[in-house]
Amino acid sequence: MSSEYSPITDSAVAVTIAQAARRDGSFAFDLEFVSEDRYIPELALVQVGWGDVESPQVAAIDPLAADARPLAELVASPEVATIVHSGQGDLTLLAREFGVRGRSIFDTQIAVGFLGIADQIGYGKLVEEMLGIAIDKAMQFTRWLQRPLSQEQVRYALDDVRYLPRIAEMLREELLQKGRLAWVVDESDRLAESSAQLSSPEEAYRKIGAWRRLSAQQLGVLQALATWRERKALARNKPPSWILKNGVLLSLAKRLPIKPGDLDGIDGLHASTRRRRGKEILAVVARGAAEPAVVDGGPPPHRLTNADKKLSAEVSSLIQQRCRENDLAPRFVANRSDCDALVRWWVEGHRSQEPGLPLLSGWRREFAGAEVLDFLSR
Repeated sequence: MSSEYSPITDSAVAVTIAQAARRDGSFAFDLEFVSEDRYIPELALVQVGWGDVESPQVAAIDPLAADARPLAELVASPEVATIVHSGQGDLTLLAREFGVRGRSIFDTQIAVGFLGIADQIGYGKLVEEMLGIAIDKAMQFTRWLQRPLSQEQVRYALDDVRYLPRIAEMLREELLQKGRLAWVVDESDRLAESSAQLSSPEEAYRKIGAWRRLSAQQLGVLQALATWRERKALARNKPPSWILKNGVLLSLAKRLPIKPGDLDGIDGLHASTRRRRGKEILAVVARGAAEPAVVDGGPPPHRLTNADKKLSAEVSSLIQQRCRENDLAPRFVANRSDCDALVRWWVEGHRSQEPGLPLLSGWRREFAGAEVLDFLSR
């Protein structure tokens, strides 16, 4: 096998590759990372492809030995098109690892959804369908953090960027013919934006579905506990549920325990956890109880009636039909939550100011949003 199957461990070489890709103005990008038993996935390999579309140069940078930041910063450059396939996980990891937000992203998985080829198609299947090339998936489940990596592992990883430039060019041509290239660019940018939005530990309580039903004092306790758990999880890089499960946090918030004995009857709070963390948990509960929560916001949102839900289903059906007629994956136009939000706004009657829903702006409004508004007006 050629030397291209040896990971790059020299930071200076990584800089040279980034400079070459920047000159080309476009490059393919992919990451290998390990997420098992971790809160934040651990970066294990960075793959890039640049140069000739038909036969690009490819390289794998070992982030355990070389500085991968120049490649991450390239993804953040608006002057360089970054080609990815199903890039949400990669872009989120870049935001956490390097603090960058992807710019000029072209996601080939999104692109095929706008062409009616397939929605959420895997990379290997896409390569096979578009290029007739079967990718060997024997190394799909591998230990990416082990060193040294075998040539077979690196070859497999490089295949993830080897064919992306050619596929992207083919998809762009089809999108241009259909007048949808700008739509894919817009949706890819929305993906990059959402992937870069990392919540703070203080907002962790919002991931616990029942928080809205708590009293101000109980919510203050839940906020304190969720923030404490989030920081513990980040420090240890372990899933928050490994610290305490959501149900335990809710029980603590509702019961407001004061002394060690009050922890005994809380389901899911094991004896070993009470011994190791009991005093700390009680201190967090006391701190939260002393600071009842104040949550910004107006009156609670309108609760959808059965008639409202039926109307939302009709709106969703209209959008799906429109998408079927135009070979477009409905999820790019509006999901059911969007339909519920639109109907909620409509029945509340505040129609002088439209809600900030994607469905009512840009190409989505032209494609389906205006028709939905006409439907609601009947």
